[in-house]
Amino acid sequence: MSILDKPKKFIKIKNINKIAIVLIILGIGLGLLITAQWRTKTLRVSNSVTPYVSLAGTRDKLTLEQNNLKKQITELQGAIKDDQNKLKKQSQSKKQVEKVEKYKDLIGVTEKQGSGVTIKLDDSHTGIANTDSITHAADLRDIINLLWGAGAEAIAINGERIVQNTSIDCIVNTILINSSKTTAPFTISALGDDKRMMEELQKDDNLQDLRKRVKSDGVIFEINQAGNLVIPAFDGSFPIKYAKSMN
Repeated sequence: MSILDKPKKFIKIKNINKIAIVLIILGIGLGLLITAQWRTKTLRVSNSVTPYVSLAGTRDKLTLEQNNLKKQITELQGAIKDDQNKLKKQSQSKKQVEKVEKYKDLIGVTEKQGSGVTIKLDDSHTGIANTDSITHAADLRDIINLLWGAGAEAIAINGERIVQNTSIDCIVNTILINSSKTTAPFTISALGDDKRMMEELQKDDNLQDLRKRVKSDGVIFEINQAGNLVIPAFDGSFPIKYAKSMN
Protein backbone atom coordinates (compact mmCIF):
# COMPACT_ATOMS: atom_id res chain seq x y z
CA MET A 1 0.00 0.00 0.00
CA SER A 2 1.44 3.35 -0.96
CA ILE A 3 1.72 6.39 1.18
CA LEU A 4 -0.87 8.13 -1.03
CA ASP A 5 -3.54 5.57 -0.02
CA LYS A 6 -3.40 6.46 3.70
CA PRO A 7 -5.21 9.80 3.48
CA LYS A 8 -8.09 8.14 1.55
CA LYS A 9 -8.51 5.56 4.33
CA PHE A 10 -8.42 8.28 6.89
CA ILE A 11 -11.11 10.22 5.01
CA LYS A 12 -13.35 7.12 4.78
CA ILE A 13 -13.04 6.45 8.52
CA LYS A 14 -13.74 10.07 9.26
CA ASN A 15 -16.90 9.97 7.10
CA ILE A 16 -18.09 6.78 8.83
CA ASN A 17 -17.63 8.46 12.20
CA LYS A 18 -19.71 11.45 11.05
CA ILE A 19 -22.52 9.17 9.85
CA ALA A 20 -22.47 7.31 13.18
CA ILE A 21 -22.72 10.56 15.10
CA VAL A 22 -25.64 11.73 12.95
CA LEU A 23 -27.44 8.41 13.49
CA ILE A 24 -26.89 8.62 17.24
CA ILE A 25 -28.34 12.18 17.32
CA LEU A 26 -31.35 11.09 15.27
CA GLY A 27 -31.86 8.12 17.59
CA ILE A 28 -31.80 10.35 20.67
CA GLY A 29 -34.23 12.80 19.04
CA LEU A 30 -36.62 10.01 18.07
CA GLY A 31 -36.49 8.61 21.59
CA LEU A 32 -37.32 12.00 23.10
CA LEU A 33 -40.23 12.42 20.66
CA ILE A 34 -41.70 9.00 21.51
CA THR A 35 -41.32 9.73 25.25
CA ALA A 36 -43.09 13.09 24.87
CA GLN A 37 -45.98 11.49 22.98
CA TRP A 38 -46.33 8.74 25.57
CA ARG A 39 -46.48 11.31 28.37
CA THR A 40 -48.99 13.44 26.48
CA LYS A 41 -51.40 10.51 26.09
CA THR A 42 -51.83 10.32 29.85
CA LEU A 43 -53.28 13.85 29.80
CA ARG A 44 -56.13 12.92 27.45
CA VAL A 45 -59.61 12.23 28.81
CA SER A 46 -59.98 8.45 28.98
CA ASN A 47 -63.66 8.55 29.95
CA SER A 48 -65.89 9.59 27.02
CA VAL A 49 -68.73 10.48 29.41
CA THR A 50 -66.75 13.26 31.14
CA PRO A 51 -67.04 15.86 28.32
CA TYR A 52 -70.78 15.13 27.96
CA VAL A 53 -71.39 15.60 31.69
CA SER A 54 -69.45 18.86 31.60
CA LEU A 55 -71.47 20.18 28.64
CA ALA A 56 -74.75 19.04 30.21
CA GLY A 57 -73.85 20.89 33.40
CA THR A 58 -73.06 24.07 31.44
CA ARG A 59 -76.34 23.75 29.52
CA ASP A 60 -78.37 23.38 32.73
CA LYS A 61 -76.58 26.36 34.28
CA LEU A 62 -77.30 28.57 31.26
CA THR A 63 -80.94 27.41 31.15
CA LEU A 64 -81.37 28.33 34.82
CA GLU A 65 -79.79 31.75 34.24
CA GLN A 66 -82.08 32.31 31.26
CA ASN A 67 -85.19 31.40 33.29
CA ASN A 68 -84.11 33.76 36.07
CA LEU A 69 -83.62 36.59 33.57
CA LYS A 70 -87.05 35.93 32.07
CA LYS A 71 -88.56 36.10 35.55
CA GLN A 72 -86.86 39.45 36.13
CA ILE A 73 -88.17 40.75 32.77
CA THR A 74 -91.72 39.72 33.71
CA GLU A 75 -91.41 41.50 37.06
CA LEU A 76 -90.08 44.65 35.38
CA GLN A 77 -92.90 44.58 32.83
CA GLY A 78 -95.37 44.42 35.71
CA ALA A 79 -93.72 47.42 37.38
CA ILE A 80 -93.81 49.38 34.12
CA LYS A 81 -97.51 48.58 33.73
CA ASP A 82 -98.21 49.86 37.24
CA ASP A 83 -96.34 53.10 36.54
CA GLN A 84 -98.21 53.56 33.27
CA ASN A 85 -101.54 53.13 35.06
CA LYS A 86 -100.49 55.91 37.43
CA LEU A 87 -99.51 58.15 34.52
CA LYS A 88 -102.90 57.58 32.86
CA LYS A 89 -104.51 59.48 35.72
CA GLN A 90 -102.59 62.57 34.61
CA SER A 91 -104.34 64.12 31.61
CA GLN A 92 -101.06 65.31 30.01
CA SER A 93 -99.51 61.84 30.06
CA LYS A 94 -102.59 59.79 29.16
CA LYS A 95 -102.23 60.12 25.37
CA GLN A 96 -98.54 59.25 25.44
CA VAL A 97 -99.20 56.18 27.61
CA GLU A 98 -102.00 55.02 25.29
CA LYS A 99 -99.67 55.42 22.29
CA VAL A 100 -96.97 53.37 24.02
CA GLU A 101 -99.48 50.65 24.89
CA LYS A 102 -100.57 50.50 21.25
CA TYR A 103 -96.97 49.94 20.13
CA LYS A 104 -96.40 47.38 22.89
CA ASP A 105 -99.42 45.44 21.68
CA LEU A 106 -98.14 45.52 18.10
CA ILE A 107 -94.68 44.16 18.96
CA GLY A 108 -96.03 41.48 21.32
CA VAL A 109 -94.92 42.54 24.79
CA THR A 110 -98.45 42.48 26.21
CA GLU A 111 -100.64 39.49 27.01
CA LYS A 112 -103.58 38.90 24.66
CA GLN A 113 -106.79 36.94 25.16
CA GLY A 114 -109.56 35.78 22.85
CA SER A 115 -110.68 33.02 20.51
CA GLY A 116 -108.56 31.20 17.97
CA VAL A 117 -107.08 27.76 17.28
CA THR A 118 -104.71 25.35 18.98
CA ILE A 119 -102.48 22.88 17.15
CA LYS A 120 -100.77 19.84 18.62
CA LEU A 121 -97.65 18.73 16.77
CA ASP A 122 -95.75 15.68 18.02
CA ASP A 123 -93.39 12.90 16.97
CA SER A 124 -94.86 9.58 15.92
CA HIS A 125 -95.53 7.21 18.83
CA THR A 126 -95.26 4.09 16.68
CA GLY A 127 -92.39 2.41 14.87
CA ILE A 128 -88.70 3.27 14.89
CA ALA A 129 -87.83 6.97 14.99
CA ASN A 130 -86.48 8.35 11.72
CA THR A 131 -86.21 11.68 9.93
CA ASP A 132 -89.79 11.49 8.64
CA SER A 133 -91.41 10.39 11.91
CA ILE A 134 -90.25 13.31 14.06
CA THR A 135 -91.15 16.99 14.10
CA HIS A 136 -88.73 19.59 12.78
CA ALA A 137 -88.14 23.30 13.21
CA ALA A 138 -89.16 23.69 9.56
CA ASP A 139 -92.60 22.23 10.39
CA LEU A 140 -93.12 24.87 13.07
CA ARG A 141 -91.95 27.66 10.76
CA ASP A 142 -94.32 26.49 8.01
CA ILE A 143 -97.29 26.43 10.39
CA ILE A 144 -96.45 29.86 11.84
CA ASN A 145 -96.15 31.41 8.38
CA LEU A 146 -99.49 29.88 7.38
CA LEU A 147 -101.16 31.25 10.51
CA TRP A 148 -99.78 34.76 9.93
CA GLY A 149 -101.07 34.57 6.37
CA ALA A 150 -104.49 33.55 7.71
CA GLY A 151 -104.68 36.70 9.83
CA ALA A 152 -103.43 35.48 13.22
CA GLU A 153 -103.10 38.35 15.70
CA ALA A 154 -100.85 36.62 18.23
CA ILE A 155 -99.10 33.22 18.33
CA ALA A 156 -97.27 31.21 20.98
CA ILE A 157 -95.48 27.83 20.91
CA ASN A 158 -95.24 26.00 24.24
CA GLY A 159 -95.69 29.33 26.01
CA GLU A 160 -93.09 31.19 23.91
CA ARG A 161 -94.57 34.27 22.24
CA ILE A 162 -93.76 34.52 18.54
CA VAL A 163 -92.75 38.05 17.51
CA GLN A 164 -91.12 39.68 14.49
CA ASN A 165 -87.57 38.72 15.49
CA THR A 166 -88.34 35.21 16.78
CA SER A 167 -86.00 32.49 15.54
CA ILE A 168 -86.97 28.81 15.40
CA ASP A 169 -83.87 26.65 14.96
CA CYS A 170 -82.97 23.00 15.45
CA ILE A 171 -79.89 21.77 17.33
CA VAL A 172 -79.66 17.95 17.32
CA ASN A 173 -82.98 16.82 18.90
CA THR A 174 -83.76 20.15 20.55
CA ILE A 175 -85.60 23.09 19.03
CA LEU A 176 -84.75 26.62 20.13
CA ILE A 177 -87.54 29.19 20.13
CA ASN A 178 -86.45 32.69 21.16
CA SER A 179 -83.22 30.95 22.27
CA SER A 180 -85.22 28.83 24.74
CA LYS A 181 -84.82 25.05 24.59
CA THR A 182 -88.00 23.09 23.90
CA THR A 183 -88.90 19.61 22.67
CA ALA A 184 -91.96 17.79 21.33
CA PRO A 185 -94.88 17.74 21.85
CA PHE A 186 -95.55 21.27 20.65
CA THR A 187 -98.73 23.21 21.39
CA ILE A 188 -99.25 26.12 19.03
CA SER A 189 -101.83 28.70 20.11
CA ALA A 190 -103.03 31.31 17.62
CA LEU A 191 -105.39 34.19 18.39
CA GLY A 192 -107.59 35.53 15.60
CA ASP A 193 -110.33 34.54 13.17
CA ASP A 194 -110.67 30.85 14.09
CA LYS A 195 -112.80 29.95 11.06
CA ARG A 196 -110.34 31.42 8.59
CA MET A 197 -107.33 29.81 10.28
CA MET A 198 -109.06 26.42 10.47
CA GLU A 199 -109.90 26.65 6.78
CA GLU A 200 -106.28 27.35 5.81
CA LEU A 201 -104.89 24.65 8.10
CA GLN A 202 -107.24 22.02 6.68
CA LYS A 203 -106.55 22.73 3.00
CA ASP A 204 -104.83 19.80 1.30
CA ASP A 205 -102.63 22.17 -0.71
CA ASN A 206 -101.11 23.62 2.47
CA LEU A 207 -98.44 21.86 4.58
CA GLN A 208 -98.18 19.04 2.04
CA ASP A 209 -94.94 17.56 3.39
CA LEU A 210 -96.30 17.46 6.94
CA ARG A 211 -99.58 15.86 5.80
CA LYS A 212 -97.65 13.22 3.89
CA ARG A 213 -95.63 12.29 7.00
CA VAL A 214 -98.80 12.20 9.10
CA LYS A 215 -100.19 9.48 6.81
CA SER A 216 -97.00 7.52 6.12
CA ASP A 217 -95.05 7.83 9.39
CA GLY A 218 -97.61 8.67 12.07
CA VAL A 219 -96.56 12.25 12.88
CA ILE A 220 -99.25 13.79 15.12
CA PHE A 221 -100.93 16.93 13.75
CA GLU A 222 -104.21 17.91 15.46
CA ILE A 223 -106.17 21.14 15.01
CA ASN A 224 -108.88 22.47 17.33
CA GLN A 225 -110.87 25.66 17.78
CA ALA A 226 -110.41 27.39 21.11
CA GLY A 227 -112.79 29.90 22.65
CA ASN A 228 -110.67 31.33 25.43
CA LEU A 229 -106.97 31.51 24.58
CA VAL A 230 -104.34 33.36 26.57
CA ILE A 231 -101.22 34.30 24.60
CA PRO A 232 -98.41 35.35 26.97
CA ALA A 233 -96.32 38.47 26.48
CA PHE A 234 -92.91 38.20 24.85
CA ASP A 235 -90.29 38.12 27.60
CA GLY A 236 -87.14 38.28 25.51
CA SER A 237 -85.16 41.20 24.12
CA PHE A 238 -85.27 43.16 20.86
CA PRO A 239 -82.12 44.14 18.94
CA ILE A 240 -82.40 47.92 18.45
CA LYS A 241 -80.47 49.52 15.59
CA TYR A 242 -82.46 52.70 15.07
CA ALA A 243 -84.65 54.64 17.50
CA LYS A 244 -86.07 58.11 18.04
CA SER A 245 -87.73 59.81 20.96
CA MET A 246 -91.51 60.27 21.09
CA ASN A 247 -92.67 63.85 21.62
